[in-house]
Amino acid sequence: MINVGIIGSGFIVPIFIEATQTVKGYRYVGIASPVEEQLKNLKEKYGISYYSLNNDDVLSDPKIDVIYVAVPNGLHYEIAKKALENNKHVIVEKPFMPSYAQAKELIDLAKKKKRIIFDAVTLIHMPNYEKIRALLPELGDIKMIDINFSQYSSRYDKFKKGIVLPAFDYKQAGGALMDLGIYNINFITGLFGTPKKVEYFPNMHQKIDTSGVLVMDYGSFKATSVAAKDCRAPLSVCIQGDLGYIKSDEASSVIMHVRHVKNDGTVKEYKLNKHMDSPHYHEYTVFKQIFNKKDLKQAQKLNSFTLKTMKVLDEALSSGKIKFK
Repeated sequence: MINVGIIGSGFIVPIFIEATQTVKGYRYVGIASPVEEQLKNLKEKYGISYYSLNNDDVLSDPKIDVIYVAVPNGLHYEIAKKALENNKHVIVEKPFMPSYAQAKELIDLAKKKKRIIFDAVTLIHMPNYEKIRALLPELGDIKMIDINFSQYSSRYDKFKKGIVLPAFDYKQAGGALMDLGIYNINFITGLFGTPKKVEYFPNMHQKIDTSGVLVMDYGSFKATSVAAKDCRAPLSVCIQGDLGYIKSDEASSVIMHVRHVKNDGTVKEYKLNKHMDSPHYHEYTVFKQIFNKKDLKQAQKLNSFTLKTMKVLDEALSSGKIKFK
């Protein structure tokens, strides 16, 4: 049984708990955040043993094996570091860290302490994503990758009125690239590795990118990534080659349906993921396997992927002149 402590009480916490309940083998020992009403509701609904308004109560609890970090982006580093210093394994919600330097420091610390630090990336553990990887040779020479993850945020209405919540707060490492664009980066780098050049063209408002276009140049082909929280559009992922294309009409974070279309018009569809109602099932199955086997080599292999994505994210933020201070 994996004994979990949760730091944070926002909307992602029930998603995490319900996904891990589907996987089974997780027990929820403690939860902490500053919002007591949310804590009470979560404790009652999910049978969490206790709640606290003090993070340290959960971070230092000897009964807890793993800390799940579900706080605003700007607090990921602080909480994850404290968890590792308390000899806990750590699951960090996306985006892993606001910077490559922070990610590298904590990954190195986890290795030194022989602890797992796990980037909660849904996509890369999905069977459909592995099917996309397997289908790439059938596309011939890759020419273009085009991804659009545009999702109008209810918080944007408040943002326009001057009410700045963490998702749009530059001091909390918010913005479209950090919230939605990171999924697109994960999708592309997971299949094609590190690009030769990265450029980000953001729409900036009050020091934050509410939407933007990321261009990743791989030399022989290009990848464009749209991420928007200030407007909406059909979700789409498309990889184009000279022999056909792969398409999904879903967000890059949740590829439940894959369509492979050849130039001759032949179409094959794939729906390989388990638990269609729980997109996070596969990632927490993987974490459970790593934890139970104490497979630090596999954890560090996944950490290497995280650092690749963080490097691209760093370059994109620099290119777009986005700062979180």
